[in-house]
Amino acid sequence: MTRTVACFSLVLAAAACHPLDKAGSEFATGVPRQQTVAMSVPGSGAKALTVESSSRALEGQTAEWYRITRAVSVTVNAGAIAVGTLVRLVTDYPATSVGFDTAVWGPWQGPLDPIEWMVTITRVAAHQYQYKFEGRDKHQPTAPFVTVLSGVHSPGLDGLGNEMEGFGTGSFTLDWDARATLPAPDANVGKANYVYDHMGPGQVINISAQFRQVKDDDHPGRLVDADYVFVQNPGAEGSMDFTYNVPADATSTEGVGKVRSRWLWSGAGRSDVTVTATDLPQTYTLTECWDINYASTYKSVPLSTNPADNYGSEATCAFAAAEYPTL
Repeated sequence: MTRTVACFSLVLAAAACHPLDKAGSEFATGVPRQQTVAMSVPGSGAKALTVESSSRALEGQTAEWYRITRAVSVTVNAGAIAVGTLVRLVTDYPATSVGFDTAVWGPWQGPLDPIEWMVTITRVAAHQYQYKFEGRDKHQPTAPFVTVLSGVHSPGLDGLGNEMEGFGTGSFTLDWDARATLPAPDANVGKANYVYDHMGPGQVINISAQFRQVKDDDHPGRLVDADYVFVQNPGAEGSMDFTYNVPADATSTEGVGKVRSRWLWSGAGRSDVTVTATDLPQTYTLTECWDINYASTYKSVPLSTNPADNYGSEATCAFAAAEYPTL
């Protein structure tokens, strides 16, 4: 089964306010942009913490592990979407109140939204900001606000020392457990912690995400952890390391997989995978390579007895040697 992590219902908060004079716009560089924290793998898809073991690519078809890698990035980018919505509030609408080092948007409530929302950005030092997105039941106006998204951000600086929108370094946390304490929660649980570094145009992008105690759709009631690390050198190589859950099937036991996928700017790439069985002292490896059209050119599954799982020449791979993740 697949699982897509939904972002918070932040857009409804924006509908409750009206752009006037953009008060607080000087704090716009205090939060990252969606593109600042997005893992950009060629293509798009929808896969999540569990990888279906029944999916098999054949030589010349779109590589299975290319599809999985790009689709996992879509799931992790739920955090970028949530941050992007926060940024739209800050950049598209005036702040409710502005102090020397703090701007506050809200509290707001939409007519159909059971939650009252508030955004706060604080300048804690030169080129250093903290922000939080909070909510509470709008029918309990004296209740404390609950923080569902919070982070720190240091914007990148241009050649003149000015803060640049859309670049910087920082971290943030999405707290689905906190969101579940508010009205109309979704089905998500757990937390996701992101760390990013994207300091300017043409500079290396580094993003990591840790999902903690989130749902595993293949095992109702089970909570799992998953880790993701993304690196992109502009115009050059990129990589993504991630963990996933391997469900049991007719021929194998369940386990934990770790993947390191690498690609060239052209799109050609390679995935090296290790899978460790949950109940058996057994680990197996898998490698798949693809060309600039994402077609599978080489696959090696040493322990497989299925001839279709092994084909091609490793000489066709964009990266000659295997590299396994250290997550």
